[in-house]
Amino acid sequence: MGDPNDAFDPIAFLETQMDMKKNPRDVRATAVKSMKNIAANIGPDKVQTDLIPLICTLIPEEEDEILFLLAKELGGFVTVVGGPACGYMLLQCFELMCDTEETVVRDAAAAAFASVTAAMEWNTEAKEKCLSMVKNLSAGDWFTKKVVAAQLYSTPYLSCDDEPYRAELRAEFKKLAEGKDELPMVKRSCATALKSLAVAAAKTDNATAVLRDDIMSTLQIYLKDKDSSVRVNATDALVGLIEGWCAIDTDSAKMCWVFTNAFVLEAINDDSWRVRHALMKGYGTIATSYVKSFGAEADPEHKTQVEKFLVMEGAPIEKAFDDMETEVRVAAVKASTVLGDALGGSVLAKSVVIPCMAMLGEVNVQTGVAAEAPTVRIAVTQGLIDLLAVEEMPSDLLGPTITSSLHTGDEPVLIGVMRSLEKGMLNKERPLDFNVFGPEQPLGPLLEKLIEFQSAEIADDWRIRKISMTLFSIMMAGCKKAEAAWLEPFQDQLGASMRVALGDYIAQVRVGAIECLPRLSAAFGLEWVKSNCLAELRKDIESDPFYQFHLKDAMEKPAVERERGSKEVALHSKWITVSEWWATAQQMTRPPCAVSRDSGLTSPSPPPLRQIQYFASLRVLISEQIDSETAAEWSDVLCTGVEVTTPNVRFNAMLAMGELAKVADDDLLQSKLKPAITTMANEDVDDDCKYFAKQQLAEINSNQGY
Repeated sequence: MGDPNDAFDPIAFLETQMDMKKNPRDVRATAVKSMKNIAANIGPDKVQTDLIPLICTLIPEEEDEILFLLAKELGGFVTVVGGPACGYMLLQCFELMCDTEETVVRDAAAAAFASVTAAMEWNTEAKEKCLSMVKNLSAGDWFTKKVVAAQLYSTPYLSCDDEPYRAELRAEFKKLAEGKDELPMVKRSCATALKSLAVAAAKTDNATAVLRDDIMSTLQIYLKDKDSSVRVNATDALVGLIEGWCAIDTDSAKMCWVFTNAFVLEAINDDSWRVRHALMKGYGTIATSYVKSFGAEADPEHKTQVEKFLVMEGAPIEKAFDDMETEVRVAAVKASTVLGDALGGSVLAKSVVIPCMAMLGEVNVQTGVAAEAPTVRIAVTQGLIDLLAVEEMPSDLLGPTITSSLHTGDEPVLIGVMRSLEKGMLNKERPLDFNVFGPEQPLGPLLEKLIEFQSAEIADDWRIRKISMTLFSIMMAGCKKAEAAWLEPFQDQLGASMRVALGDYIAQVRVGAIECLPRLSAAFGLEWVKSNCLAELRKDIESDPFYQFHLKDAMEKPAVERERGSKEVALHSKWITVSEWWATAQQMTRPPCAVSRDSGLTSPSPPPLRQIQYFASLRVLISEQIDSETAAEWSDVLCTGVEVTTPNVRFNAMLAMGELAKVADDDLLQSKLKPAITTMANEDVDDDCKYFAKQQLAEINSNQGY
């Protein structure tokens, strides 16, 4: 046993914990995670003289998982190694990690290197150590060193404010990137690094000359490389270079246009579809950047030339729309929205973009057959709905294509198209003018289609009924907020659609209808929702013999009725088909409830489901905005609901009661809500109801400070 008076040595302890022969991986991982705390306690001097040398001895033999954790830890070591002035001392650790064969470790080391070099002070020692490291790796005898070396240039270039040093970094990178007989892996890494280096160079002095003379010359070589994977990365780097170059000022943007537009044309004509796809992914960025060359007082001739290049006949995007690869066409469609924002709706209306998108989304009305792939048609709808929000964009050019895309010939595509419409309508960053959906507007037929799709006879797929009802509610709520004059005749249809959806025989459709209620309440008011969406549902519930039976006190029921009641509970507590419910209900001694046959549904929904729907609806509608009269009315209904025999009904009534308890006044809470929940928490025979009632009660007591 050691002497208890011996001082504890953290470095020795850490060395013991990191011993691969004595400790498993999880112990060593824990030791790595504790290194920063140890370093903070032993002080900078000990870190520099003891801890860093220890780490350097561990790296060559350690496992990849531990090295990965170690790299992440060392990225935050600048504060404990002695501050920014001593940050360069960590670079020797990263240089050793960059020599490992595992890609994940090298990438983690490169990321940590970037963090340290961005935070450290660029004194003489730091410059020498950093340059020595990138030189050694760039001249490595194996491709792995060169691959990671390419990633290390951009952060020092941006962080070190020393032009001669930057020139030396550029020279070293050029030597690495333009070396003869390099493997494709090295070229791909250098092409990717060109993007980050171009972005860094654009933020420094003498940026235009560096981008034009140094980076552009290297990029040209990679754009013409025989390996398509290198050209893909180079095309992505071209997009980054254009973005950084054009961001400097108007004159630089004009120069960028002159020097780079030919390479954009070459990329769209490349034999590899991946190169064309890479260009289209960045085409919106290219357009936005080129537009910066217009300046405050745009040269009309230059502006026309750029617009013609970007979107007029023969433009790269026109070729992309006609590309044989689906991915390229989809990328072109997605770029159209950015083009609209950059150039404006008036320019895009005269371009090839809208006609090409209309052609891609075209559906043969007689046969229901579309020439395009489903992903393209869905992307076209999303792009067109986004273009509706572009200023000065004529809706009559977009309406027919959007409307024709809602065709029932292919249900999965139709669902995808409708989800694209939903996403576009709810996009707060690109708010729509909902007046375009008016009866006399180009998008007016969309209303009729959505109403049609909500019928079970038309749309057998429940997903179509659900999303069409959701779209209809979004459209009506948006039109109400836009104070559309034509809205009133459609409000009755909206109420009818919601009532049908709330009684649909598919649970997800009913859930979707409930999710729409807060939106409609915010737009039309709570009273409108109560009278047009929920009143009929509540009336059906209260007049239902099943409901009246469940409200009877259990001790007052004859034995035969109690037995029948237990059968009903068992029946409603499992998932059954409507036909099973109907058959079982007819076998009971009393007749089943009346079912409305004019509701548009193909089958009646069991009575407990209607009660569940009603209480779930109240739950989502309860907010601080409800008045005291409504709160009192709903509290009576909910207090009745928690007494119903069916557990699922009680459960949903209790959840709604918990929401009401959050906004009710103290009198209502103490006289009705809290006693009802307390009774349920103490006496309910269903374990789930009792458990969640206790949670609701605990929350009420917590809010009251008990």
